[in-house]
Amino acid sequence: MSTQPEETQQVNREGWALLRRMLREQRRGLILGVVVGLAWSVGKIAVPQLTQLGIDRGIDGNGNLWFWTATIAIAGVVAGLATSLRRWYAFRESRLTETRLRERLYEHLMRLHVGYHDRMQTGQLMSRASSDLQQLQAFVVMIPLTLSNLFMVVSIVVLLFISEPWLALVALAPLPFVNLLANRFSKRIHPAVVQVQVEQAQLATVVEESVSGVRVIKGFGAEAVQADKLQKEADDIRAVSMNAARIRSTFVPAIDLLPALGLIAVLGVGGHRVLAGEMSVGELVKFNFYVTLLIAPLRTIGMTVAMAQRAAVALVRINEVLTVVPEVASPEHPVALPGGGDATGRGAVRFDNVSFGYDGERRV
Repeated sequence: MSTQPEETQQVNREGWALLRRMLREQRRGLILGVVVGLAWSVGKIAVPQLTQLGIDRGIDGNGNLWFWTATIAIAGVVAGLATSLRRWYAFRESRLTETRLRERLYEHLMRLHVGYHDRMQTGQLMSRASSDLQQLQAFVVMIPLTLSNLFMVVSIVVLLFISEPWLALVALAPLPFVNLLANRFSKRIHPAVVQVQVEQAQLATVVEESVSGVRVIKGFGAEAVQADKLQKEADDIRAVSMNAARIRSTFVPAIDLLPALGLIAVLGVGGHRVLAGEMSVGELVKFNFYVTLLIAPLRTIGMTVAMAQRAAVALVRINEVLTVVPEVASPEHPVALPGGGDATGRGAVRFDNVSFGYDGERRV
């Protein structure tokens, strides 16, 4: 006998399997987005290294400062162009995923039996076809971006340890705490996000009922009743949204602050090493530059974790509809009926003791 958590995990697995199938069909565009993202990472990583060489050789040394300035500018232009292409590919593929799922959801809804639509609220279906798909699109757009951010984070950490191992330890000491906070944030924000999406669906149901039945509402003078329903659902959304915002305001600032503490430590420890002649000014600038570059990708990765939680909920809700098997469907191998005949011959249709009901319990 399966427990409720096991059933929930099964539904989650089915939802993610649905997304994997959709993304597999778009693998070419996603791979291009990842490749462009890697080029962006290389351009961003090259700038601090070139800055160090420009300072140590172009300013403190006898090198050509204009050469290093032009080289840094070229690396910046490459990173800028890659940024534009990376975002274009990411948004193109995410919108394609959203469009295909919306079309598939609509086609499936049109094939479902009337009894399902009698039981299911229209607002719930509208929510799945709009806000849930938008949550999924927001997550898919982050896939190429997050992979390039991960590549940059790993590359910067390796470069820091190769150049100055002890200073790298000082700079990266807060990162384990960032990971710990991100995990706790993920566990806290997931149920809050689920509740927000449920309440949004309830509000959509009330709005749909009010708009589609406006003549009945006006005929019975029930405007105040519907207004009370709408106010209740709006207040519920506000309450659960504020709860989610409270969780974000608790964890996100700490996740942003911890990497900055590493930057402060680098300025203190590295500055004394420069004064002692153990480190060049260019190396210190490069180190600070790399630590600064870590902050934005880490923040983005944290955002992706939250988006993944919302996407997981959206996938479950979408998959709940797509997995409904129509009770009334045409046979896969229809049998041809003999032609001709009359009321007493072949081809006649006779109804004898026939009953019908959409849900099997209540007869029409």
